[in-house]
Amino acid sequence: MTRPKFIAGAAVWLFMSMFGMGLFYYLSPILEAELAPVLTDQKVEVTVREPTRVCWRWWWHKERYAQPTVIAWSLVVDGTAVAYPAVVSRRSDGEVLREFRTATLGPGSNGLCAQIPLELMNVPDLTVRGQANYALRHGLWTIWQELPEVKVPTALTLAR
Repeated sequence: MTRPKFIAGAAVWLFMSMFGMGLFYYLSPILEAELAPVLTDQKVEVTVREPTRVCWRWWWHKERYAQPTVIAWSLVVDGTAVAYPAVVSRRSDGEVLREFRTATLGPGSNGLCAQIPLELMNVPDLTVRGQANYALRHGLWTIWQELPEVKVPTALTLAR
């Protein structure tokens, strides 16, 4: 084998190896999140809108061990691209969710509330959307998982 052919072959193998590795690291978290989610059977119950916040109970079934690194919530005006970051707290004590504890395997639930910004107080169609990012035990990547949407009831008519 001549030197130019050897170099060309090595370059092709190097390129294909890098391409394959990039494809592996791009597709693997997507496939793992789809085929082996951390949370299943998620649902939202008893949505209550108060003057400045909306509260709900989130139910889930945890299927596998994973540590949540971040849970991001946003208030979305339905039918538009308007989304506000939502400050979510536990309903029981009002503590803002900052540090996340790992839930045990099996069923679980949590009562949550999100503050409604002044700009969105009178908006009729709001939805709370959330995503959770989980660090997995193998440590190769993290996966994102969609949380169930919370449809916010229309604002209360308060007497002045």
